[in-house]
Amino acid sequence: MPEDISRLAARAAGIVAQQDAVDLLDGVTLLSARSTDSRMAMFYEPMAVIVLQGEMEVTIGQAILDYAPGTCFVGSIDLPVTGRVTRASVDAPYLAIRVALRRDALAELLADAPQVAAEKGKCYAFGPIAEGLPEVCARLLALQDAPEDAAVLGPLIQRELLYRLLRGPQAAALHQIVASDPKLTQVRRALTWIRTHLDESVPVQDMANCAGMSIASFHRHFRAATGMSPLQYQKALRLQAARRAILSGTEIARAAFAVGYESPSQFSREYARMFGLAPSKDLKRIVGRERAAAV
Repeated sequence: MPEDISRLAARAAGIVAQQDAVDLLDGVTLLSARSTDSRMAMFYEPMAVIVLQGEMEVTIGQAILDYAPGTCFVGSIDLPVTGRVTRASVDAPYLAIRVALRRDALAELLADAPQVAAEKGKCYAFGPIAEGLPEVCARLLALQDAPEDAAVLGPLIQRELLYRLLRGPQAAALHQIVASDPKLTQVRRALTWIRTHLDESVPVQDMANCAGMSIASFHRHFRAATGMSPLQYQKALRLQAARRAILSGTEIARAAFAVGYESPSQFSREYARMFGLAPSKDLKRIVGRERAAAV
């Protein structure tokens, strides 16, 4: 682990203590996990994730990303993903800083920094952190010792953090948030429509019609933006919604039906493929873990 990242991790561990998350600023959160676990369902809104310690495996469509100290993920579009912490302990927890990426803040920054050229690329990017970003993160963490300064210095640090990201390896994905690409706008319209029709067996033709594209064009631009096909995206959202319902007490069959599954066996197979266990076993595992933690 690079020395600057190691120092950040030590400072972050002291801030998060025994908590799972600490809000550092509005839209900036320090995340922590102290044990490896089975696969988790997550919904990524536009965000950056800067990994300080531990490791995590994140799956987006067919792509598998290995989060490790000193790496950074940037996503510019809403993405259903699964993740699994693969290296963490009580003494050395998984630690990461999550930054919400807001279109208005990025647009304002790009207007004030014309030397940051617009780029085209995929709607998510992953790789080494940008040069200068560890120093910005150090000032961000140091601000926790001076909360009275947060109102003045916090926005400045957050702005510099965005600037460093725009100058780094993940810049192309950031630019997609403010891009005026009509095809990307059409895909985003379809994403919203898919999320509001999870309980229906929606043909791809209907999705393409919503986006105002032919099926072939829709498939091509959708996969370029999200890394998965429209049906894979829809399936991931449905299974995530069903899992949330099951864990909150809804009967498994009712949860499956609520997101459009008519076949319990198909639901169980696809659920196990995504989360590693059939619904009933997944529920027992999580309930058992919670009971053990309460002892």
